[in-house]
Amino acid sequence: MAVNSQLGQSTTQNEAGRKEHRSHPRLIVFLVCLVISILMWLFIELMKDYTDEINYNISFVNAPKDLILTNTGDSTLKVVMNAQGFELLGAKYARQDHSLTIDLSLLKIRPTDDGYTAFLPSAAIVSQLGSQIHFKTEITTIKPDTLFFRFSEVFRKQVPVRMDVNYTLNGQFDVTDSMVCKPQFITVSSIKSIIDTISFVKTQKLNLNQLDSSISTKVALYKGKQAGLLKYSSDSVTLRIGIEQVTEAGYVVPVSGNGELIKIFPDKVEIICRVPLSVYPTINASDFAVETNFEPSAIKEKKLQVKLVKKPNKVRVLKINPPEVEYIIISK
Repeated sequence: MAVNSQLGQSTTQNEAGRKEHRSHPRLIVFLVCLVISILMWLFIELMKDYTDEINYNISFVNAPKDLILTNTGDSTLKVVMNAQGFELLGAKYARQDHSLTIDLSLLKIRPTDDGYTAFLPSAAIVSQLGSQIHFKTEITTIKPDTLFFRFSEVFRKQVPVRMDVNYTLNGQFDVTDSMVCKPQFITVSSIKSIIDTISFVKTQKLNLNQLDSSISTKVALYKGKQAGLLKYSSDSVTLRIGIEQVTEAGYVVPVSGNGELIKIFPDKVEIICRVPLSVYPTINASDFAVETNFEPSAIKEKKLQVKLVKKPNKVRVLKINPPEVEYIIISK
């Protein structure tokens, strides 16, 4: 009886397993049909026309050259359009560039007591935007329906460019030419209240690490929070830094000065400097000159400072040893 019971249980389990195995393909078929039905329904729905509102950032071009736009009103337009669901979905979510351009060349600008004003009605806005929205759409409403503009006279000033650069050098390399930028001066255009506060223009911050060769690179100019009211004759400058491999060298140089009035000692100093390898063989002590300057009014000073008055190009002096010399006054 126990054997028959076990056989019965085994038979029941096998039948349940076969039923469960048969149910898996049915479930898969059901799910596939469900997905296809949803996709077909979605396709049919997206083929219909809908009305929706899409936000666009707006920028302005062709402003009058002798005027500057001081307020742009709204920087975002809400465009209500009627189009197929596919197009609206693409316009709202698929496109990354939600921006439109408005041409100001046809504005009718009128003078006022504090500047100039103009406006652009909805009809003119729609005619410009229609060609930029690349869908078969019908623009029904634009918010705001009118854009208002205020202009001011342009004032100009030429100012120097100030570099904002941090750099580090490889240990065997050094800057052998002055860091320069071209152009060194630019013309700034803005309203008078801003122009009066500008004495120079900075570049964007630039960080350069472990330099081991000369560089020439473009750097953008910084405008800050008032960028919309500033125009530069050039939006960038070219930075040049001359860098060469160098070696450290020392040169013993005689000290010149008021030889008839005083006697100095030591009468020679050592100039420690970094010299580019490209010119190292041609550099000698006669290419340097140092001096002291004795003034009778400074007779109480015990030592005189040694000043460097001549050195070769591309050579960077690290120190003069000693930096000061003692002296005695020669009796007449």
